Amino acid sequence: MRVDKRKLYHLDWYLIINGLILFAIGLMNLISATSSFYSGSYGFIVKQLVAFCVGVILIAVIINFDYRTLAGHAHVFYFIIFAAVVLVLVWGMAAGGARRWISIFGISFQPSEFIKPVLVLLLACILHEKKREKVLLGPRDVVVPFVWTLSPFVLILLQPDLGTGLIVLLVSLALLWFVGMKKSTYAILIAVGTLLPLVAWRYVLKPYQKQRIYTFLNIDADPLGVGYHTKQAMIAVGSGKFFGKGYMQGTQHKLQFIPEHHTDFIYTVFAEEWGFLGSIIFFLLFLTFIRRCLKISQDAHDDLGSIIAFGLAMIIFLQFTINVLMAIHLAPVVGIPLPFISYGGSSLISVLVSVGLLLNINMRRYMF
Repeated sequence: MRVDKRKLYHLDWYLIINGLILFAIGLMNLISATSSFYSGSYGFIVKQLVAFCVGVILIAVIINFDYRTLAGHAHVFYFIIFAAVVLVLVWGMAAGGARRWISIFGISFQPSEFIKPVLVLLLACILHEKKREKVLLGPRDVVVPFVWTLSPFVLILLQPDLGTGLIVLLVSLALLWFVGMKKSTYAILIAVGTLLPLVAWRYVLKPYQKQRIYTFLNIDADPLGVGYHTKQAMIAVGSGKFFGKGYMQGTQHKLQFIPEHHTDFIYTVFAEEWGFLGSIIFFLLFLTFIRRCLKISQDAHDDLGSIIAFGLAMIIFLQFTINVLMAIHLAPVVGIPLPFISYGGSSLISVLVSVGLLLNINMRRYMF
């Protein structure tokens, strides 16, 4: 597929370079995180690079279509991904007590990861007229967006995947806030938000999920049992001190004290090896990337592009924030990958699809 040279000129190269730096850091970190595995790092790195190449191809495809055209087909994309999420519950692969993946011709992927950017597209398509007309959303106006949000949210919880479900719900709320709501709508959402945790505790959360919350509230209640891994994650981050132990020199993950240290807890590997100073640079790179996403939202040609860019920025921001807070015991443990950094093809491709949409929106403010 040939790409117009004008489009290449108008690409946001700051966003691209920032994203490439984060991916390079993630790849280096993944090599270290998986070096102690029996199979070594090779297989993980190859799969991550393949996912990156697929994501880059999708970016090239996405930027060749007007984002307004893509948003116009958001319902089609939504139903395809929704059907895949339903299929997971019927035919999905089970691992670690959860059923979240589908395998086709030996290639496994996690459909729920792709519902995030697709849902942002769909909700932006529904809400942008209200924002253009500067009409605040009343209680009736949020019913339809919540129906589109809660349908996959419930299915994702059944997998169970509380982390992805939480991101889906929080991003939807962030979009409603961005468009603007009436005081009565805020009052109803606050009331529902107060009752929802109680209902979830009684009827939705699994025993292990409740135990994670107990551990978050009192990690020392069982430091050698359910609180052990969280404690070890904190030790890993703290043991990096100011300058870190050095690349490939981390001991906590190499001795297998930290669970899932190549996915959900991958930040602990980076913090142990690069210390406080490295973490500050790491955070600045992420904050710069998110700020650039918000800048694209601010400068978008129309309200549709602005809402889409804001929603995609919130996906990156929420995953980054919750993942890091989880690793340092400032949030309960949930399964949320760190964008660009955590191992996982579906997560990486989903993030790169978001990048493609952001580049698309920024590019076309010069072309109208």
